[in-house]
Amino acid sequence: MGNEMIKEAKAVNKQGDKFYKNKQYTEAIKLYVESVKLMQMAGEEKKASKYQEELDAAVGKQSEILNNEADDLYKQKLYEEAIAKYQHAYDFLQKAGEKWIKKRGKEFLKELNKSKVAFAKQVQETAEDHVKNHNWEEANKIYRNVLSIVTPEVDEKMNKSMVHDQMTVYERWAQEVNDKGDALYKEKNFEDAIQLYSEAVRLIEKSDNEKKKKSFKKELSKAFTEHAEEINALGDRLMKEKEYMKASELYAQSVNIATEAGNQKLIDNYTKEMNKAFEKFAQMINDKGDELYKAKNYEEAAKIYENSVEVAKESKNKGLIKNFQKEYEKCLEKYAVEENKLGDQFMKAKEFEKAMDKYKRSVNIVTRSGNAGKIKNFTAEYHKACLNLAKNINAEGDELYKAKNYEEAYKLYDRSVELAEIAEDKGKIRSFSKERNKALEKMNE
Repeated sequence: MGNEMIKEAKAVNKQGDKFYKNKQYTEAIKLYVESVKLMQMAGEEKKASKYQEELDAAVGKQSEILNNEADDLYKQKLYEEAIAKYQHAYDFLQKAGEKWIKKRGKEFLKELNKSKVAFAKQVQETAEDHVKNHNWEEANKIYRNVLSIVTPEVDEKMNKSMVHDQMTVYERWAQEVNDKGDALYKEKNFEDAIQLYSEAVRLIEKSDNEKKKKSFKKELSKAFTEHAEEINALGDRLMKEKEYMKASELYAQSVNIATEAGNQKLIDNYTKEMNKAFEKFAQMINDKGDELYKAKNYEEAAKIYENSVEVAKESKNKGLIKNFQKEYEKCLEKYAVEENKLGDQFMKAKEFEKAMDKYKRSVNIVTRSGNAGKIKNFTAEYHKACLNLAKNINAEGDELYKAKNYEEAYKLYDRSVELAEIAEDKGKIRSFSKERNKALEKMNE
């Protein structure tokens, strides 16, 4: 068995060498990986180590190709695409080992960072245009994206400049919102004015203007404290009208505003009312889930139950959360069983691809329910469908191989290997890999 495996490893490695010489590094990598595994399985660590060096070389060469492609994108000023390609090249280089990182790592990283800075400069003008037009949200999106790319490690000076620009956006945005709040307050539209003052406080907190932070909070506290009774009355009316979602939102906003205003008495009052509203809202959602469950519409019922659990969590009612979670899990199990039955039907009809999809879906669903027994059973059926499909695809590959259509045969053999790996069938992985490699060899003659 050991000698046979060594022989196979050598043959696979030899095919990898051919692809390497032809600069087809992707194909070479795939074969070198397999030859390393086979040598390790045969206990030939010295040979496996040699093959690993060849694998590292192929990975290094492929990373150079990717980096050159990134250079072309950079020259075309397609900086965002260049960043993605440079990053891919650098990640690939890291897989090639310490030797390659020492050789090209610094250079690759420098080019990656250069493209990030170029991209930042490119989009800065767009952000400034949005600021001029008071499109604060759009300007902020650009700065947020750029700051995630141009970190202090990439370019500290540019990062600081961008942070300052973003803070200025928040300051100007907050001032505009606060001015609108002032206008509504003068019109005695206190409810809407309070919401705008609250928004202005939230925005100014993200700036570095301490004077305005203090001023805006003072205006919010004054307006909110003076008109708390009106907010209470509105919440009561919404609850009586069974507008639980609106009541929940109102009280949640009120808790936030009271917190920002620093009024503990109002915080406690609104938190209590908010929890009550969330309880009612969660129950209303859960009742809709019950209706769908009774109608055996498990997919939609599961979505509704999940929503009711999330809303119940907002109410802080542990008993309610536990009951709704139980119903959600029960519904998921029913839903998974239905999908599994459809998989069984497709298996009987020998429609293995469809069966595989249904079984996979049933595994994903039941995993969310946490039922260990069903997860195990459904996974076994999924693997069985994958293996049957792998065998069918492999047989199609055999026909193409006989017809000397080696390229298409290779594609099918490669797919059959992937499916055998999902099915975790070591015997089929090896036998299908042999056929795939044989097709590769023919392609390279």
